Amino acid sequence: MRTIALAASVMIAGGPSSAQYLLEIEGFGLREYYCQITVSLENQSDSPLTEISGFFYNYIGEEKVGRSKGAWFMSVAPGARAEATFETPNAPCDAVERYEFVVGACRLGAGFEEKSVCAGLIRGSGPIVVVAPDGS
Repeated sequence: MRTIALAASVMIAGGPSSAQYLLEIEGFGLREYYCQITVSLENQSDSPLTEISGFFYNYIGEEKVGRSKGAWFMSVAPGARAEATFETPNAPCDAVERYEFVVGACRLGAGFEEKSVCAGLIRGSGPIVVVAPDGS
């Protein structure tokens, strides 16, 4: 069943042709008991991005081993990149295999968009998978 959910999340994220924003891990760290990942968002669209916020679920295989604090990407111009640091308390840093990004809020212009619409515009790179806000 989890395999079906993962396949659905990849379809929701859209393929490279529908993606307008790319998430990539830029670095890893540790602060006290927080595992940190620094993630960049590249705006590959022709329009400024007002805001995308969200958090990550961390997985080892099929087991969820943590949830990060939320963070934001704000005011990202077309072709530009922004970085945010996501911290997950007490997660096994070196063992995490997959990071599922869940959209918390999305403003492409002045108003908020449906989270699922926004999730469909984001593509993850490497171990990042983008899922719809309800986790499907």
